Order: sequence, then structure tokens, then C-alpha cells
Amino acid sequence: MSSIVAAVYLWLFTFGLVTNQHWLIPLAVLALASCAVIMRKIGGGAVMLLASSFSLITLSSLQWPLVATLAFDPLGGFREYLTKFISGVNPDSAAIVLGLTLGDDSQVSRTLSEAMKTTSLTHLMAVSGANCAIVVGAIYFVLTRFSVRLRVGASLGALLAYVLLVGLHPSVLRASVMAGAVLLSLGLGRKINPLSALALCVLVLLSLDPTLANEYGFALSVLATAGILIATPAVYKRLLARLPKWLAMGLSVSIGAQLFCFPVLVGLQGGLPTYSLLANLLCEPLVMPITVIGLVATLFFWLQPIASAFFWLASLVAWPIPKIATLLAGLPMATMPWRVDGLGISLAVLLLAATIGLLYAKSVAKRNLSALMVAILLASSFGIVVNQFVRTSIWPMSDWQISSCDVGQGDATVIRDRGSVALIDVGRDEKKIDTCLSKLGILRIDLLVLTHFDADHVNGLSGAIKNRSVTQAMVTSFQDERPGADFSRFQIAARTIPIVQAETGMNGWVGSVRWKVLSPSRTAIEAEDSNDGSITMLFQFSNFQLITLADLGEKGQMRLASTLGSWYNDSSLPLVMKVAHHGSADQFPEFIEWLKPELALISVGKNNGYGHPTQRTIAALNRAGATLLRTDLLGSISLKNQAGEFEVSYTGSS
Repeated sequence: MSSIVAAVYLWLFTFGLVTNQHWLIPLAVLALASCAVIMRKIGGGAVMLLASSFSLITLSSLQWPLVATLAFDPLGGFREYLTKFISGVNPDSAAIVLGLTLGDDSQVSRTLSEAMKTTSLTHLMAVSGANCAIVVGAIYFVLTRFSVRLRVGASLGALLAYVLLVGLHPSVLRASVMAGAVLLSLGLGRKINPLSALALCVLVLLSLDPTLANEYGFALSVLATAGILIATPAVYKRLLARLPKWLAMGLSVSIGAQLFCFPVLVGLQGGLPTYSLLANLLCEPLVMPITVIGLVATLFFWLQPIASAFFWLASLVAWPIPKIATLLAGLPMATMPWRVDGLGISLAVLLLAATIGLLYAKSVAKRNLSALMVAILLASSFGIVVNQFVRTSIWPMSDWQISSCDVGQGDATVIRDRGSVALIDVGRDEKKIDTCLSKLGILRIDLLVLTHFDADHVNGLSGAIKNRSVTQAMVTSFQDERPGADFSRFQIAARTIPIVQAETGMNGWVGSVRWKVLSPSRTAIEAEDSNDGSITMLFQFSNFQLITLADLGEKGQMRLASTLGSWYNDSSLPLVMKVAHHGSADQFPEFIEWLKPELALISVGKNNGYGHPTQRTIAALNRAGATLLRTDLLGSISLKNQAGEFEVSYTGSS
């Protein structure tokens, strides 16, 4: 128990250190002191000793890093060599084998990746604790006739080799340290509480690499393991009375892991993965044969035909996984809406606690109380879901003035006034932008602005202009020779849409809204790259202003800041900011703080892999007093300003 309390404390303490959420540090210390007092007769001193010792190591690691965990990859070249042997029934199944065997998800297609995220199967695209357990279990079983110490030593050696083979990912680190602790206890002839082993691995890893406290992969790995250790036995006991043993076991493991990961998944995915339980139940049994066959293939690295044959066989076993993920992700209501603010996360945590209380309540009174709490929380949850569906059904609000379409990791902003429409960028996916514009009732685009020719800003062009008339198109003056630029110009020319190049000072009207180009210049000679040469604009409504910053980076924002007085003449009006580059770290914080936007629109894809929006940008916007409106959390967003007050509606993240 002491190690568990110390681990929870250290996680809060470390998270506060690495994320600048410094209020968590005194909270963690206060909680630790309270637990030590409560446990003074059953290990309170041990809690304080463990916590203080590992806190000192953590602080030392931040000052003088003890390990370079993710940079240390001695077998990276060998892993890259093995990828040349990968063959499969189809590319998706081969990518699954590569992920499960070698921890390399680079070949997973974007479509499959999104389907796996929607169904909570992303852990099957990479190595996790289950794979480490398979390796250790296989070696331990093969050496059954030998002494315990020999089996433990061989298992530890195999575990170390496997960890080095796949790379030091957060989930692998957690699993390997925990498995190592259990094996060492076996070798010494002592029993170890699995939860204590999990707590020990958290203490060791966070103290040596504090940045893991802010890693979703590490958090999900630890919570899933805790769920399997705590919730699964009780769930299994109840299911066994009604279901076959194999089905009860499979369901109880999935329920335990999903239950404990629930609060994190809600924040990460922006909703509840409706079919995750079914998806995991169908796919989890395939992990062991895929891993074993894939590892056998690596043993034949010196005989490419044999290695390729085994990889192909493993892909045959993996073939159903992408089919199941794609099928379930395409079903209606694949993601149930859920609030992703503090209230929603708190509700998820309380629901988890009440469910655990119900599972382990011994007296009738405690069981009834827990059941009542679960019922109340479920009713509240149902209210959240209904509320989100109502928001979706009424989106967009009437008389909306600005809409930010949820086009994934990309940009698409719509401005409307008195029937006139401006569309700034079109995202990457032609179907998504077409769907959004259709819901907004857009049949004519008076001004189409392609800020620059990155794929996430222009690849959806055909969907935007299909069955719609376009009066005028505007493109950047930055000379871009990429195929995307040529193809975009070709599509515009094919529709005989007049096209102009933007330059500083160019202006016009969308209804009664005056717009002005802030950058680039006529020649864009100041721009270092396409992002730096993207079109930025200011839209002046009667009672507020909108600045759209495209993908302009810090240097470009510094240029705008140096000429602030020439284009930002009325700071008394509220400002809405379309944040640059999906909220990346490439911002000039002082520029944001000078402008003091009231609302900040961040067009960003859920689970985008880039870390957008970054903590640096969020912190700058918070300092400026802005309210953040993110498409990854809210879905498509529309807003209007009436009587000096902003109103916002959104679809909910899908």
C-alpha cells in the first residue's frame, strides 16, 4: 500500500513539474502528508521515505538527466533492416505485424490509424505489456524442466533483448520494469503483490524520466494494467456465472482495462468509443499468435525468404484486425459524445470510483450505496450525451458569422455576412469540407482564400467547389513549385474562377465585413518557406474583429507585430483569433499577448501525432485571457456576436 500511495503522489508531483501546472505540487504534498497521517500505524513512515527519496531522484533527473530513454536505441538499425523482410496479405495486415513485432507503426495507413483510434485498438499497432508477457511466458514455459533461477535468468535476458529490439516506448518501459520485478521476486523465492510491482515501476520510471508523467501512452499502459489487476477479477467472478469461461475471461479483461482508462480516453478521444469492448474482444486473441510468429521471423534475419514467409503467415493471422476496425468505425454513433472539460473528466473519475466500490462492496448497505452512486452518475452521463446530441442537431446556430469546420488536422474557416461568404482554406479531406459546407448551407463562395499550398490546407479543394459557384479565388504570392500548388491552380482554372495573388494592403468586402491582407508582400521576398508566406488577414465586423493567421510562424508574427499600428487600429473591439498552425509551438507569444484575443479558434485534428496544440501556445493564449475553442475537442464550431456577447455552438467531437 505504501508504494501505491507514493506512486500516485510522485505522478502528481512530476506532472506538476513538467507541465508547469505548479498548483499540483502543493496538492500532491498535502495529499501525501494526509495519507501518511492516516496510515501512521500501517506504514505511514514508509510512504514518506519512498516519496521523499524518489522526489529527490526526480528533481535530480530534471536538472541532470540520468537516462536518455527514448534516444537510446542500439538496435534501431537492425530493426530497420528487418522491416525490409516484411510481407503480408495486404499492406494493412503487414503494418499490424510490423507494429506488434517490432514496435514500428510507420507503415500504418491514415485510414486504418483513424479506425483503430475510433475503436480503441491503437494498442494493437505497437508493442505493449501483453507482448512482453508473451515473450517472458514463452521462455519460462519452454524451460519448465530447468531450475527456477535458470528460467528467471533466461526470461530476464529474453525480456531485455526484446525491449532493445522494439525500442524504449513508454508502454514497453512500464511492462518490462514490472515484469522484471516479478521475475526477480520469483528468483529470490519471494512473492510480490502485482499492484506493488506496478507502483514500483511507476516510481522508478518517473524518477528517471519525469517527462513520462505527461505521456498518454505511459498513462494508458499503467491504468490498463491497474484495471486488469483490480477490476478484472471481480468482473470475471460475476460474468462466470452467466457466460462460458473463455468469454467471461475475455470480456472481464477488456472491461477492466477500458474502465480504468475511461477518464483518460474521454479527454484523449473527445468521446466514448462505443464499440471498443467488442473490437477488443474480437482482436485481442490474435495478439499472441501474431507476436510469436513475428518473433520467429526475426530469428531468421539471415535467411530472407524464410523470414518473409513467417511475416506473411503472421499477416494472415492479423488480416481480420483492420477489417474489424474499419467495419466498427464505420457504424453509426461509433463515438458517443462526452464533455471533455473538467466536469466531464471529473464525472468519468467518479463513475470509475463508484463502479469499483460496487464491485468490491461486501455489505448490503455499501453495495446499495455504490449502486445508487453509479445510477446517479450514469444518469448524469446520459444527460451529457443527450446535450451533445442536441448541440449536434442544432448546429450551426442561426445567424452564425464565423464557422470553423472540423476537417481533422487542417484548416477551413468560413465567414458569412449578409449572404456573402468567404472560405479560408479547405482542409485535407474533400468529403469533410463538402459535408461541413453543406450543413452550413453554403452554395456560393464569394471569396475563396488558399493561404498556402500545404496538403492540409488545399487537398480538399474539389469538395469545397463541387456544386458551388466561386466568385473569386486568392492565393499566396509565395512561389511554390510543389505538385499540390500546381494541381490547386489547375482546379481553379478548370472552373474558370478568377484568381488573384494576395499582397499586403489588399482589401475588400464580404457583405458589410471589411477584410485586409496583412501578409505576404507582393513578392513574398521576406518569406523563408511556404508557412512563412501564407496569407494572413484581418476581418472587421461591426462589433468585433477576426484575425486569421494561417500557418504563419514566429518570425512572420514578429514582422506583423512590428507593424501593428498600421493595421490594428481599433483595439477596443473584441478580437477572435484563428490561431496559427494548429496551435504549434512556432508562435510569438508576445504577439498573442499584445492582441489579447477574447476567443481563440484552433483548427486541429484529434490525436494528430504532432502534439498540437502545444502547451507553449495554450499557455500564451491563457495568459492573454482567451477562451479556447478547439475542433479536436468540440468538432465543427460556429459563433456570432450579438449585443457585445459571443455565442458559440458546436457539433461535438466525432
